[in-house]
Amino acid sequence: MKYGVRHRGRRNGWAVTAALAVVAAAALQPATATAEEPPVTVATDRQEQQLATRDGIAVSYVSFRLPLPANAPAHPESCDRAGYLRYRPAGGPEQSRDADAVVVQQQGFGGGAVNSDGVAANTVRSAKSLGRSIEFWALGRRSSCLDETTGFDEALRTGNYLDAVDYYFGGKPIDGRIFPGFKTSADLHLLDVMGAERVLRDQYEMMLHEMPDQAARQRKYICTGISMGGMVTGMFSDWDFDGNPATQSDAGFNQCAAFAAQDTMVSSDPAAIQNTPFFRDITDAIVGPANGALKAGFDSGLLPLRTLGPTPVIGTKAMMLYRLAGLAAHLEPDAESQLLAHIHDPEVEATLTTMFGQSWAAVATGGANGEGTIRDYRFTNTALLGTFIDNNSGNFALLQQGVGALSGGPVQEKTFPNPAVVTQVPVIGNYMRMSAGPQVRVAPTDRSVLYTWRNYNDVVGVPWTAPNREVADIREVARQLGTGAPFAYWETYFPLRVVVDIAAALGGARGGDMVNLRYHNMSRTKPYFVVYAGDSVVQYGVGNWLPAPPTAQIETLPGYTHVDSIGAAAVQNNGKPDYSGQYLAEFIRGLT
Repeated sequence: MKYGVRHRGRRNGWAVTAALAVVAAAALQPATATAEEPPVTVATDRQEQQLATRDGIAVSYVSFRLPLPANAPAHPESCDRAGYLRYRPAGGPEQSRDADAVVVQQQGFGGGAVNSDGVAANTVRSAKSLGRSIEFWALGRRSSCLDETTGFDEALRTGNYLDAVDYYFGGKPIDGRIFPGFKTSADLHLLDVMGAERVLRDQYEMMLHEMPDQAARQRKYICTGISMGGMVTGMFSDWDFDGNPATQSDAGFNQCAAFAAQDTMVSSDPAAIQNTPFFRDITDAIVGPANGALKAGFDSGLLPLRTLGPTPVIGTKAMMLYRLAGLAAHLEPDAESQLLAHIHDPEVEATLTTMFGQSWAAVATGGANGEGTIRDYRFTNTALLGTFIDNNSGNFALLQQGVGALSGGPVQEKTFPNPAVVTQVPVIGNYMRMSAGPQVRVAPTDRSVLYTWRNYNDVVGVPWTAPNREVADIREVARQLGTGAPFAYWETYFPLRVVVDIAAALGGARGGDMVNLRYHNMSRTKPYFVVYAGDSVVQYGVGNWLPAPPTAQIETLPGYTHVDSIGAAAVQNNGKPDYSGQYLAEFIRGLT
């Protein structure tokens, strides 16, 4: 059965890939190879907390004690634990080692483990329909131990979203505790020990603990990443975890049966710099010292850029705003929203202006040109959330999802930051999607009516969209955004150190703290799977300029945005399952 657009001629290359893996492994063996001791995890105190069972999928939180280094700044005890959200069939195997396969996924830029709630459940469900009992682990970065969840936990307990809003922005106490304010980079020295190496080591230790037998790991683990997580997974593949070039049983690529890229690439060296000694030495000589100097600036505090802080749209308070909008839509979906009436903050205002702005004139004048600001219009909580994130409303492509359509009153087309028509210009139009996506975006025009929302499966007849461009259930998205402990949907304090580490790796640094990035694109020697979101710019950048291996299975998700590749509804408007979960499940069936 066909579920979308397939790139023929690139499937079932696993026999060739396996042969490449044998050759590559042989080439990497030292001349006087001796028997190696199997790697043993240092993770201890495994704990598992059952969270929910939804539509036959059991969800739990698994964590391990993995203390931060002795020189780490003072930190909460929770920061000495690492964990993930575990998705498996209800009634399926209790032990991960007994599953047919285990998907281990790294999150994208700023994403918490809950980002992948949709694709995790959908993949497990699709695999079950194909006769496979698999698990999906949505990894949480260690920095999630700093997430703000107190207000969310309280609101979910009371059913009143304003309890959370007023806690974070109004000084309202919860159990006698007043929110001390959002941390700045100067307050977050702890993030200096939460770069890529910490992320990679946590994944490695948890994989070893849950599946001690290396043969089982090489047969069952499918290592994946969404967006930035694909590059983290590429680094995992090529990392030497014991630091000894003479041993390879510890190498990342020897822990995975296959690799998968979700609207991204899995690579630590996409430009193949390491394949040419001249370029390898030159880039390491330039990028390596620059990387060391930059990180010294972080550690000393001279570069106060440990997190995104006050950055509009993607900064600390912006991500909190989206989470609170989701919480409100989850708890009181049809009530007129009071969210913005309870938040008055200059950083939030900058985000509202950027995300809602209808035209350049409206943004420049603060709505004084007659178009107004988002505060001049009335929305239900669901409609406000949709206005922030929908692909026909939000002004930032990488946060968009196809969750339905604005309803209840008249609208007009947005032209900020650019009108949708420019994305139809041949060649260059594909890259113009990077700003606000390819779809027509609209904004309300009547200040007297209450705007409502039509969900993704109720858009027939809406003139600016179509059912095949609406793929995510806003009710599920609201639930995910509104979660509290153990993981936030968006990390409160995402460590920019991870981005610096990735940039250093891709730029060719292999000395200093990159010395253990020893191997070269070993993920390409294993079965390799790629899905590109049809309405995302990634396929035109990564897909065209940095192609996947010739043996890769490549699929396109029709009508999906970047976030939709991990957040689509279980059932699409054509009655078929989420393409992303279905394709990944089909790939896994071919391996097991």
